[in-house]
Amino acid sequence: MSLATSQCVYSQIQRYSLRRQKPRGLEEQVAIFVATRIFDVGLTTAAAVAAAAAGANAMGVPLTSDMLRHAAIGGAIKAAAMAVAGLIMLAPQNTPLIVLMTLLGTSIGSNALAVVAVANRIFGTDQAPNQLIIAAVVASIPLSFCFVYYYGAFRVPITFTSIAFDVLGAYTFVRMAENLGHPICPPRPALVAGAVFGAVFSGAITLLGCCVIGKSRTIPISDFSGNGHASGSALTTCCGNRVYVNVQSTEYARGQGVVGSRNTFTNGTIYNSAHGIGVYWDPGSVHGGLTFNTHSTRDCTTSTGTSNMTRIVMA
Repeated sequence: MSLATSQCVYSQIQRYSLRRQKPRGLEEQVAIFVATRIFDVGLTTAAAVAAAAAGANAMGVPLTSDMLRHAAIGGAIKAAAMAVAGLIMLAPQNTPLIVLMTLLGTSIGSNALAVVAVANRIFGTDQAPNQLIIAAVVASIPLSFCFVYYYGAFRVPITFTSIAFDVLGAYTFVRMAENLGHPICPPRPALVAGAVFGAVFSGAITLLGCCVIGKSRTIPISDFSGNGHASGSALTTCCGNRVYVNVQSTEYARGQGVVGSRNTFTNGTIYNSAHGIGVYWDPGSVHGGLTFNTHSTRDCTTSTGTSNMTRIVMA
């Protein structure tokens, strides 16, 4: 899988604090970037190991420790390459390094690097067949795309739609290698391995999005101005589909001959209905995408107020 699916999840966690309702600082962004990429490396490694086990079972061959080790190394190298490229790109760089990191941070660069590393372990140092490298580059084309469904006002990414691209990428890799004269395995084990990889990776990414982005939270409301102040809280349910509002505001009246204040109490529920589809391509250090969103809101809050005004009239 390319970084497109994880990128759309991590970018929401990294750049903006839903609890504080403001963008994060640079130091906090870097810390979250490192933490999420470590999670990504571990998850990609686990998904690759699961895919190797499923592929061996579908092919009817015994699963060996070498198979699992090669799969783990390939998955870790692929994810780590994208993570390192993304981290370096956070700082200002010269043009040649930007080009290198941009290539490394795409599916093409990371897939080719992973295939070379694993092939060298299997066939010997500097013995990676050119056919496998070419097949990895071609297989990167479907892996450079993914579709993401966004649910709720918090735009929680549901990433299972990207499994089809993992299956297509695995199938493309084995068929291209076979056409170039270096067969790896029949198409069926590759399809099974791609499906298992996508299911493990997408399942974990979706759970991360639901637990971190879509979790219920209490948003404090505190606003002070020259004419008054407001305080209270907004309790959001999972994914932000419901918001329970409890706010008290005071507005001061100060004018010629008028002194007093007005207190307003707002309570009730705001219902949100939000859906979206994201299409991402060529992800990594530089990536692009299109999103289509719909959002409707039904406000069922009520406000009651009391006022205390004094008007001074000069006789």
